Amino acid sequence: MKIRYIEPIGSSLHAPRTLSVLEKHASGGVSVEMRHLELPPDLSGPMLSPVPLYMNELIAAVLQAESDGADAAVIGCCSDPALMEAQRSAGIPVVGPLQAAAALAVGRGANLGMLFPDEHDWRTTANWVRRNLRSYGIAEAVGPTAFVPMHVEGEAALVGNTAVSAEAVEERFRQQLHEQGVPAAKAMIERHPVEAILFGCTIWGGMIGEVSHLIDAFCIDPVIASLHMAEAQVRASRLS
Repeated sequence: MKIRYIEPIGSSLHAPRTLSVLEKHASGGVSVEMRHLELPPDLSGPMLSPVPLYMNELIAAVLQAESDGADAAVIGCCSDPALMEAQRSAGIPVVGPLQAAAALAVGRGANLGMLFPDEHDWRTTANWVRRNLRSYGIAEAVGPTAFVPMHVEGEAALVGNTAVSAEAVEERFRQQLHEQGVPAAKAMIERHPVEAILFGCTIWGGMIGEVSHLIDAFCIDPVIASLHMAEAQVRASRLS
């Protein structure tokens, strides 16, 4: 089985670390490959551009994965950009981390809470995510949404920052996950009937195991969840 993981950003900045996470958690007989979009400089940076002018390129990348013989494609962003359009256009399974996480929670009978980094405008992100969940037909199974502060005093913002290194982004996300994300998750559990939590950014992929033992809920790693959902969909399609 071959799964292609598509970064919707215009660089391979996160590819080495994300690929190591995918290869570590891939099932036996599953190979994973990475691709990223080719985008103009004004849409580049370490995180998804807030202006969604990359949609056609993302759909084209999914279709290219199918043409190249991939058995499934993963869109590597937790807001699932262009997911439904790609699913409608491609003949192979196409998976988004948000849809995969929500399906996991529903499968466990768990109410899902979501934590996202606040680098993007939080209102836009929250509304986009909710619209997607309604389209998936599972919005009622998802509870509160909260945002983890990502700004560090004296440090530049990440969105649109083409000069930042992969190491600096990883350090920022890990620091804020431990210092801000864990308290936010605990507060969410105390205030709401939440039994599962999605840490809603693929840059957190591979880090959730570092904090899951501190949180009294089923903690979902978006990269690992989307990988295993893609594997399951391919296996299910082979039985039909």
